[in-house]
Amino acid sequence: MVRGKKRAGGPDRREFLTGASATLAFGTLGGLTGRTILAADSAPQTPVAGRIEHNASVCAGCGVCSLMCSLYHEKETAFKLSRSEIVRDPFEAAYSFNVCRQCLSPSCYLACPLKDSALCIDKVTGIKYVNASECDGCGKCTQACPLNPARVKLNPDQTAAIKCDLCRKRENGPICVEYCAQHALTVAAENGRT
Repeated sequence: MVRGKKRAGGPDRREFLTGASATLAFGTLGGLTGRTILAADSAPQTPVAGRIEHNASVCAGCGVCSLMCSLYHEKETAFKLSRSEIVRDPFEAAYSFNVCRQCLSPSCYLACPLKDSALCIDKVTGIKYVNASECDGCGKCTQACPLNPARVKLNPDQTAAIKCDLCRKRENGPICVEYCAQHALTVAAENGRT
């Protein structure tokens, strides 16, 4: 992080510290449960720019990734508004990270009755993203997601779906990757994708 400068489109130092403080305050509330990730469906394939990978062996489970995500996208720090989710196992001190896998064969996109206006695929990068102003919140994308739990969810404060879009308009890439103090998150290349 560059001191004294505010990056365009991202939080400044004060916003980051606010998010980090909230993480420290609420990070011990864990106890969330997770389920096994399933393979993607077999729909027609689309171009892909990458996806976020999680290294559980170095993750501290702090939740800064989720809070920074909600801060960047929704301008407030709230786990419920994050496009990602840290799942904590308090008995094993183990953490997993649920986020859209940017599937080659996106079931969510195929299920959307408003595809290419509400649920879109960037024609250059292949990033699958939700255009909230066009989404009617029908939930068909959530139901179609082959991952468990679904990586597309409905924003509880709006009638629209939310999902990771790799911070596609952010100059420095995914905010969760940039602000992960443990370097547990990286953006993986498209090779070897499911």
